Amino acid sequence: MAKSNLLVRTAHGATIQKSEDGRFLVCDSDNYCLFTRSLYSAEIELEAMESGFLFPYSTAFRQASTT
Repeated sequence: MAKSNLLVRTAHGATIQKSEDGRFLVCDSDNYCLFTRSLYSAEIELEAMESGFLFPYSTAFRQASTT
């Protein structure tokens, strides 16, 4: 891969890097990586990797009430 610049490193070890060709490489702490074309989509993918959910599915889960 071409030289890349680290943009983000989370506390969990996930990263976003920008490559010389303008794409963004998103990797989790287990080195599962994918390319995106925009920083916005890279942030969405990073959030999905960190939380385990991708919008809108994460909003469909509610804590069960005990009443």
